[in-house]
Amino acid sequence: MKSLLQQIQPIVQNTANAIAKVIQMEVEVADNNFIRIAGTGKYAENIGELMNAGFVYHHVLQTGNIIMIEHPGFHILCKPCPYYEKCPEDTELAAPIIFHGENVGVIGLVSFNKQQTEHFIAHKEWMIQFIQKMAELIASNLENIAIKYPSKTPNLDTSLNLAQLERNAIKKALDLVNNEISKTDKAAKILGISRATLYRKIKEYNL
Repeated sequence: MKSLLQQIQPIVQNTANAIAKVIQMEVEVADNNFIRIAGTGKYAENIGELMNAGFVYHHVLQTGNIIMIEHPGFHILCKPCPYYEKCPEDTELAAPIIFHGENVGVIGLVSFNKQQTEHFIAHKEWMIQFIQKMAELIASNLENIAIKYPSKTPNLDTSLNLAQLERNAIKKALDLVNNEISKTDKAAKILGISRATLYRKIKEYNL
């Protein structure tokens, strides 16, 4: 029987693609059976396969808590992993996808280089809030599934409005720095884009 997230796999993949474009990091989504439902970059190669190193995700599913690991491969949760002390990931942030009080999956953001990692660490509070919103976005699509008939996947709208997602991300960044001097400069740094691009987006989205 397919898991809930497997039943909306195209939507989950489109969401992952959109998130990766907005924040310029890699995104991965797994269900509660540790099947990789969606992924970008390196993670796109093994979609639909069982994860063999999902120890952090296992912790998130068990506890329902968000976890950020600044040095993957050296954290206590990484000890059972075959890539312990030689993990290719630089930083990892994982959050539960919760549907009707049940942890049905995990969404993860991962950095693989110094530039991504420095941006990640500098704005981790915003990243945590952002990943929570994306987990909620994925969970909201599960309402469309006919739970009583899991074998019959409904016709779902698999398109995700990237513009709306980007607008929401920019608005969230602006809200976070609303009371600060030079708030647009700060928001641009949070989003990892230039000030000129932010000004253009603010005008484009009428923010």
